[in-house]
Amino acid sequence: MSRLTLSQLSAFMKLAETSSFRDAANELGVSQPALSRTIQHIETRVGVRLFDRDTRTVTLTPAGEKLRPLAARLLGDYETVFRELQEFVEGRQGLIRIAALPSVASALLPSAIQSFQTRFPGVRVEIWEDVGELVHNVVRDRAADFGIAPPPDLSSDLRYQELLKDTIGLVCREDDPLAAVAEHQWSVFGDHRFIAMSEETGMSAMVENGLAEAGVVVERLFNCSAATTAAALIKSGQGICALTRLTMAEIGSPALVWRPLVDPVVARSIGIVRHKARSLSPAAQAFVRELERQARIIRTGETPAAPALGLVHNA
Repeated sequence: MSRLTLSQLSAFMKLAETSSFRDAANELGVSQPALSRTIQHIETRVGVRLFDRDTRTVTLTPAGEKLRPLAARLLGDYETVFRELQEFVEGRQGLIRIAALPSVASALLPSAIQSFQTRFPGVRVEIWEDVGELVHNVVRDRAADFGIAPPPDLSSDLRYQELLKDTIGLVCREDDPLAAVAEHQWSVFGDHRFIAMSEETGMSAMVENGLAEAGVVVERLFNCSAATTAAALIKSGQGICALTRLTMAEIGSPALVWRPLVDPVVARSIGIVRHKARSLSPAAQAFVRELERQARIIRTGETPAAPALGLVHNA
C-alpha cells in the first residue's frame, strides 16, 4: 500500500463530508473531473475502493469508514504541529532560560517578566541565580539561553551587550543624619563603622577600588557574604555599608536609604551575555527587547517594582 499525501487526504475527507463530487470540488476549488481523478488515484494507491458511487449518491465503503478517522487524526496532527511551529516562530510559545545575578534577578527581571507574559502568556521563563563568573559558565555550557551579569573576560565564545551601569552608593538607616545628604565622598567610611562585603562577592572588589582611589583607610567589620545580612546589620545600628543600586533594590527595605558615592564614581556594567555560536529563539529575542526597555526605565531613575510572580527558580 502506498502512502497518501496531505492534499489527497484532504480531498478524501472533503468528499466524505459532502457526499457530493460537485460540492466537494467547489469547496476544494478544483473541477469535478480533477477531484474524480484524485479519488481514483487514492483508491489505486490504497488498493481498495473507498466510495460507493451511483448517479445520485456517494457513500463510504467499509474501507472508507476505516480511513476516515485515521485521516482526520493525521490532518489534525499536521495542523497542530505547524500551528505550534508558527507560535514558536512568532515568539508566542517556548521556554526561556535565564542566568542572572541575584540583584539583577530581583530588581530587573520581575517587571520584565510581568510585562512580557502579558503579551506572550504561552512562554515559560526559568531563572538561575548565581554570581557573575558562574552565570558566564552557564551560558558557555548552553544551559541558559543568555545571562544577565557583568562583562565576561575576553572570550571567543561569549559576547556582551550592556544594559545599564550599576553604581556603588552608601547605605544607611533612614533616620541616620547621613541620609539627609544627597551624595557622599568615600571618606565618610573612615569616620563611621564600615560593614564590609566578603572577598568572594563581586561587590568587594568594587568597594576596594573606590576606597583605594579615594585614599581612604577603613576598619572592615563583619565581612558579609550576603547583602541581606549587611542590610540587617545596618538596620540594627551596627554601621553603614557600600552596595550597588540594584543590590539595594534587591534588599527592598524602606528602613534603609541609598546615596551615591562620588570622587570616584564606581560602577559595574550589567548586560546580556550570550553564546556567539548560538542563536536566540524568537521568544528570547522578544524578552531581550523587554529587558532593554526595563533597563531604560532604571536608567531614568525609576527602579521597577518587584511584583510576586509564579516563576521557576533554580539555584
